Amino acid sequence: MDSNRDIVDDAQSNVPVESRFETQGQGDEAREAFLQMMNNWYTEFVRTNPNAQPPPPPPIPQAVPIAPQQTEVLKLSKPPVDKIRKYGAEEFRANVNDDPERAEFWLDNTIRVLDELSCTPEESLKCAISLLRDSAYNWWKTLVSVVPKEKVTWDFFQEEFRKKYVSQRFIDQKRKEFLELKQGRMTVAEYEREFVKLSKYAQECVSNEATLCKRFEDGLNDDIRLLVGILEIKELVVLVERAIKAEELSKEKRKVESEARDERKRSMGKPFQSQAKKFKEMNTRSNVSSVNFQRDRGRQYSGSKAQATSMASTGSVKPTRPECQHCGK
Repeated sequence: MDSNRDIVDDAQSNVPVESRFETQGQGDEAREAFLQMMNNWYTEFVRTNPNAQPPPPPPIPQAVPIAPQQTEVLKLSKPPVDKIRKYGAEEFRANVNDDPERAEFWLDNTIRVLDELSCTPEESLKCAISLLRDSAYNWWKTLVSVVPKEKVTWDFFQEEFRKKYVSQRFIDQKRKEFLELKQGRMTVAEYEREFVKLSKYAQECVSNEATLCKRFEDGLNDDIRLLVGILEIKELVVLVERAIKAEELSKEKRKVESEARDERKRSMGKPFQSQAKKFKEMNTRSNVSSVNFQRDRGRQYSGSKAQATSMASTGSVKPTRPECQHCGK
């Protein structure tokens, strides 16, 4: 016991009087005193050991993610099945009398909406399936039941949908329409819309924009093609713009030519009209004279006939003799 107490007394005797007095406090005062003591000890240690490594800095606290942020991420990863209808996507029901063009329009429109929403291929597949109804949905369920799951992708859906509802015969017919397309009675704007619409069925024939422009130019009417052909334009947008301007110039030219023809016809028609008018007046006067002549002859004939009748009547009348009042003779 005595020896232990001596050791404690020795340890306390080695601590400065000021430090021993400060460590006797409680709370903040004791903590501050301890830190001051450690600081003094470290300063003395560094002074006596200049080659010693300094202690590492305290670690920087990392930001802890907040729970609502994680919830928001989960919401964004959900396929936007409800949003696609707001952007114009429609349900698809396969009917007996369905037009292949209607099925193709549905698929193209659905792809457009999914691209606007920046959907991933997995989200696009789920959204497209959610739009299938009745026999169309039954067709898809039957198909995926016999196909390996890893093969069922967004590209697989598009390919199989076209096989089922957009026939190869329809595609071949549209390709033929594109290759034979001419402007004809259409305006340049109408011709351009039809040209772009059909061009997707013959992409192998228009592999680049220069080839596309050449085929568009070949289908223009002669008067417009002659004006834009010398420009050798390789951009379709620019070519269409020039063709529309050439169409306006051609219309103005035809209008001026038509007005000039009408003016020549009016100029040539005036002498003829004047002669016709004179002939008509002369003919009218001749007819009036003939009618008057015939009317006068009729009057003369009627007067002579009446006179002869009067004379005959006068010759046939017997002379009157006085009659007897008694016997009548």
